[in-house]
Amino acid sequence: MKTLLPVLLLLIGATRAFAYDSGIAIQTEDRTGILVSVNGKLYNKQPGKVVRVRSMPGLFHLEVKVLNPWNKQWYIVRKDVRVEKGFEFQYKVVFVNKLKPEIIEVKKYPIYSKYFLNPNLYNRHPVS
Repeated sequence: MKTLLPVLLLLIGATRAFAYDSGIAIQTEDRTGILVSVNGKLYNKQPGKVVRVRSMPGLFHLEVKVLNPWNKQWYIVRKDVRVEKGFEFQYKVVFVNKLKPEIIEVKKYPIYSKYFLNPNLYNRHPVS
């Protein structure tokens, strides 16, 4: 009975550690700000250059509201992304011909990278 409690606590801690084993990072070019919504939930209330979201693997609906630095208008870009277990997917919002923004995939990092292990880089909301 005395060994059952520590083993049970260890199992619960291990399942919590593997609950968030994927991530999404969205960044922009210089001089632009973005507001990111994932599955309809807004993740940053102030426009920023980089937004990181820890999540479980699956299909996500990204909606990025981006400020165009040339004509100072807000544009909304939508993209469905599939996130795999064990990776952080990095996306970038780029402007084609200074008018139309697009979301492109830049890289994917394994979860043991320095980007994933720093919890201060991520927003505090769970993705549902």
